[in-house]
Amino acid sequence: MDWLVNLQRAIDYIEEHLLEDAFVTGENISKQIFSSEFSFRTIFRVITGYAIGEYIRNRRLSLAGEEIINSKQSILDIALKYGYDTPESFTKAFTRFHGVSPSHVRKNGTGLKTFTRIILRVQAVGGSVLDYSIEELGEIHLIGYEKSFPGDDLEDNNKQIPQFVNVCCEKDFDGICSYGTEGIFRDAVLGYRYDRDETLWYAFGVAGDTLDVSLPYVTKTIPAQKWIRFRCEEENIQNLWYRIYVEFMPFTSYRIRTNETLEVSYCMNGKDELFLYLPLIEE
Repeated sequence: MDWLVNLQRAIDYIEEHLLEDAFVTGENISKQIFSSEFSFRTIFRVITGYAIGEYIRNRRLSLAGEEIINSKQSILDIALKYGYDTPESFTKAFTRFHGVSPSHVRKNGTGLKTFTRIILRVQAVGGSVLDYSIEELGEIHLIGYEKSFPGDDLEDNNKQIPQFVNVCCEKDFDGICSYGTEGIFRDAVLGYRYDRDETLWYAFGVAGDTLDVSLPYVTKTIPAQKWIRFRCEEENIQNLWYRIYVEFMPFTSYRIRTNETLEVSYCMNGKDELFLYLPLIEE
């Protein structure tokens, strides 16, 4: 359950330094829980539903609204206090969040929205079952295409990655599939997410038995390791991620790395199965 405790520690750290830009960067927050920034941003978004920057911005604007009503400070001073360089940028962000301008709130004392701090609690929901297994796999040679997704907005990446996969399929799906010869993944296409230099990369293709650099495709080696495999039933992959973190991981002794995942879709030869592989941290 360390991941849940650490995530709450990170949120507490954010709240303690909410108005200090130098402290509430993704890099500094992740250091407080001894995590990579990539992993922290991913887990924070999956569990809370917010990107880190979005959470900080919403908390600041919520508190700024209270201060406009309850204090006699000028709107400019409040804007500067909550991280905005100009009244114009503050008014724009404030109006987008609250639906009314700072001057309207100051004059009428109405129209505010509140955004409370997040407090995490472990809760067993229903009696649902996640189908999983432990598998030790050798090196996997992925043949296909890859692309970087440098943004830290998980929701945006989750939209862009399927678009990238569609482009790959339209470009040369049959050509990629002709190299799919490797073992248990013979009838599958693979999606491999990994972190390199704090940037998300996604490789899409098939598992083959060659690393021939002369191929007109990217060849990517996925290292040999032990994985925990989850079957994705009648839900999308994002919902499965949430269930893993909220319903599964808090109640098991397994520890996983979040900077690497493998999505395996058996979609050839009449099959229709989707699995998510997460690398295990072995004690």
